[in-house]
Amino acid sequence: MPQPSPSLAMPAVPDGPPERLAALQKQFSDHIRDPENQDPVDGIEERRLAIYRRLFFNNLSNLFAANFPIARKILANEDWDRLIRAFMVKHRPTNPLFPEIGREFVRFLAEHPEHYAERWPWLAELCHWQFQATAARNDESRLELLDYDPEGELLDGIPLVNPTLRMAQYQWPVWTIRANRLPDALDSMVLAIWRKPDDTLGRMKLNLVTARLLEILQANSTQNGQLCLNQLAGEMQHPEPDVLVRQGQQLLQSLRDKQLVLGVRID
Repeated sequence: MPQPSPSLAMPAVPDGPPERLAALQKQFSDHIRDPENQDPVDGIEERRLAIYRRLFFNNLSNLFAANFPIARKILANEDWDRLIRAFMVKHRPTNPLFPEIGREFVRFLAEHPEHYAERWPWLAELCHWQFQATAARNDESRLELLDYDPEGELLDGIPLVNPTLRMAQYQWPVWTIRANRLPDALDSMVLAIWRKPDDTLGRMKLNLVTARLLEILQANSTQNGQLCLNQLAGEMQHPEPDVLVRQGQQLLQSLRDKQLVLGVRID
């Protein structure tokens, strides 16, 4: 974030207890967040305060526009500005990491639907889906350093799921939402997104069986692919487990082709 020039610096704080400085800092930040309802700090001219207010608001607005481009295109400028201001006023981030600021916006939307749900009931899910792409892209897993055999036998070996995989179930068809194509009905779906070894992103709509198999594989580090499919068959109370295992072998191969499953682990 750009740093203010020395000419914008806050006035020197007179000697006194640290509580006085903390109170001054809080008053300053409260005013930057909510200038209409919080008084400014005495001794700072309005011109400087206006620069601070624009700096913080515009930086945050531009950052969220980059993280959630579809949502930004859908909302009119004044609606977007009101949402950013509500975030500044009501939300207190719990994570100091700069790349995680988008997750804080998603959390704000989940906790404060009163700011958008009447007009855009799908907005929180849309932003969650868009942030999944950021999370997969920024995942620190280094795929090139993992020990696995990309051609290994998936039934006999232990399948290795791509560690950058993110999955979530949505009630709205966030996959298809665009500025000129807004949803008018619920359409529940499970969506997956992951980073491939070539650093591109893969996206896929999953049925519930495939999603559950991937959950089993993600939690598994000891059982081979056949045992994982047997577990799935048991959960489904499938009348012919052997049939599901044969079909599951093809499914595992398909997931490997998409690099959702990377191969089998090497001990």
